[in-house]
Amino acid sequence: MTGQPSLWDQTGGKVGNDHPQTSHTAARQVKSGSQQALILLALWDGPATAFTLSVEGNITNSAGYPVAPNQIATRLGELRDRGWVTYLRTFEGGPIYEEMTTPGNSGQVQKLTDAGRREAARLRHAR
Repeated sequence: MTGQPSLWDQTGGKVGNDHPQTSHTAARQVKSGSQQALILLALWDGPATAFTLSVEGNITNSAGYPVAPNQIATRLGELRDRGWVTYLRTFEGGPIYEEMTTPGNSGQVQKLTDAGRREAARLRHAR
């Protein structure tokens, strides 16, 4: 797939309009593509919550620090928008499956779609 832009090189992320200017600046500079690629590769091994990916998925920022669960959740939303990730449901069309994350809290479990699996395979072979 020569000439196709690499997910690893994409920058920019979502930020709410009510956030300060510093957040907007950071969102423009975040290496969202690298984080998305790392998430796709981590989900290759099976469904997970944003919290689990943060703790166990080796999702790091460009400085090598672990990415927080809320930022991973943002990247998961971007991956859902691309059709590469979807929620794991207890049955087709049923409720979204949740797992306990921290005491008293749970997170929605997400998995690769067929298209996401193809993209993750492409990323695995391109490394």
